Amino acid sequence: MREIIRAEKLTKRFENVVALKDVDFTAHEREIIGLVGDNGAGKSTLLNILVGLFLQDEGKLYLEGKETHFSSPADARNQGIEIVYQFGNLVEGLNIYKNFFMGREMKKRVGFFNVLDKGKMKQISGDVLQEIGIPQDPEKMIEALSGGQMQAVVLGRALHFGTKILLLDEPTRNLSLKEVHRSLTRIETIREKTSMSIIFVTHNVRHVFYIADRIVLLERGEKIFDKKKKDTTIEEIAQMIAKETVHLH
Repeated sequence: MREIIRAEKLTKRFENVVALKDVDFTAHEREIIGLVGDNGAGKSTLLNILVGLFLQDEGKLYLEGKETHFSSPADARNQGIEIVYQFGNLVEGLNIYKNFFMGREMKKRVGFFNVLDKGKMKQISGDVLQEIGIPQDPEKMIEALSGGQMQAVVLGRALHFGTKILLLDEPTRNLSLKEVHRSLTRIETIREKTSMSIIFVTHNVRHVFYIADRIVLLERGEKIFDKKKKDTTIEEIAQMIAKETVHLH
């Protein structure tokens, strides 16, 4: 598989705390990586470097083989990296199609003026949501959707705008069991329909394990585990996280 992003020896400090230490990380096209670890493991720090919120103190990033850095989330997005927080990418008080195209609105020429092409935006957002399994009226207000449906709007947006790397930050947290299953199915659908890399950050090993190609485990800022799913088990990973009797959720 073609390499999409590679991190070499990433290190990040916050005063006297080393949040990441010499972390190597690679993601390939059409690969789902489960990035797991307990609180304070360094998952969020790595995610924030990849999305342009933090700049590493040491180490290098390569995007499709070329060294790069992300000066801001907008810069990372322009280079093809999209992050999906649980529902944080959406704005209440706006409908589905306005959230879908937020910051990327389509326009058309009417006489001497450029105006929003609402019809086209409604059509596209509706078609994409239909494609990933949540048929919805694009004019429905975003707050009228369930948690899983809100997440699907953000996933659909990433699918439509041609993201290279999709970062999922705890995408199954606070979802019902049915919505967890639907969310995982949508993530697999997106992988099948695109060549993007998907990095799934979670505390819940069980949720990510069945759709992941590879599991990466961080502990206290260091990468201590990186295996293909076929070479490990849920129990092995959970035991490494807990270091004691493990209660799987």
